[in-house]
Amino acid sequence: MKKKTITLTALAVGKGVAFREYTAPLPGSILVVANTEAELALVERLAAAGHDIHVVSDPSEIGEELQNHDIDVVLAYYSAREVVEDEMSSMASATFIPVTMDGTPETSEASGRYQRSLSNEDSVLKYLKTIHWTLKTQS
Repeated sequence: MKKKTITLTALAVGKGVAFREYTAPLPGSILVVANTEAELALVERLAAAGHDIHVVSDPSEIGEELQNHDIDVVLAYYSAREVVEDEMSSMASATFIPVTMDGTPETSEASGRYQRSLSNEDSVLKYLKTIHWTLKTQS
C-alpha cells in the first residue's frame, strides 16, 4: 500500500487555520481487516501517521499475512475473534486488538477479555494511542 500524508485542518471563525498531523512516535506493522469505505479511510490515516499497514478483507486471510510479514498488531472486529485467534495461534508476537460495534454488549465483553480494545466509533487519535501503548508494552 502506498503511503500518503494526510493533513487535518480545522478552521475556527476569527482564529485562522490550524494544522494538525498525527504521527506515530513508535511506528509499527499493523494488519487490519477492512472492507468498508470508513474502514479503508481509517487505514489511510494510520498509514499517514507512519505505521506500516497491511490490509486483508477477510479474517481468514490473517494467517498468510502473518507468515509473510512481521506484524505487531492485528485490528479486526470482535465478532471475528475466534477466526482471528485461530489464524494468529502460531504467531505469538502479534497482538490482537478487537474492534467492537459501539453501543453493543460486545464492548464490555471485549474490554473484560482483552487488555486493550477499540470501538468502531473511536477517533483516529484513540486508535493511534491504543496502538502506541500496545507497541510500547511489546518492546
